[in-house]
Amino acid sequence: MNEIILVGGFEEIIELAEECGKRIYGIIDKANKTIENYLILGTEKDVDIFDKTIKNKPLIITPDTPKVRKKLHFFYKENGFVFSQLLSKRAMISESARIEEGTVVQRGVNISTDVCIGVFVKLNVNCNVMHNTVIGDYTTIAPNAVILGNVNIGDCCYMGANSTVLPNIKICNDVVIGAGAVVTKDINESGTYVGIPAKLINLTK
Repeated sequence: MNEIILVGGFEEIIELAEECGKRIYGIIDKANKTIENYLILGTEKDVDIFDKTIKNKPLIITPDTPKVRKKLHFFYKENGFVFSQLLSKRAMISESARIEEGTVVQRGVNISTDVCIGVFVKLNVNCNVMHNTVIGDYTTIAPNAVILGNVNIGDCCYMGANSTVLPNIKICNDVVIGAGAVVTKDINESGTYVGIPAKLINLTK
């Protein structure tokens, strides 16, 4: 389908949708928000009154925060919506890579051979995901982050801008890696890690 609905009116995702040849039927966002040239359909509170015309259009869930995307996915799924992907034509994606439902891949991204990308992942501009890596559901890879080969990243993680994960590393669920950090060993405890090498500064409650 070329016609989609965006959940969240972020300009960079609007531009990505246009680049991908998608027609934006409308945007679900704050009631007092206006976005030039696009119809605001309403907010989450209006879902019950949306007609079948709207519910039959695939959604793209755009927020950057993993747990927000997860919450929105479950909410809209329970309300009968379907979902789509946005994959930039200016990304380099190996034919052997597997990319699941709801994922957004922005321009300049490199996805190498035999990479597995989970549901509703967001790969931001110019990030690099190398061979045989697994990215868990709802995880965000920020701009210019580098995930080297044979890495396994869990669900609902956030890999900060310009961060690097060295080869053969495993990272558990609900981990935040700070901007510019370098992960040199496995992370088995949920929390926030910063620095070179990355060290735990805050446990996830």
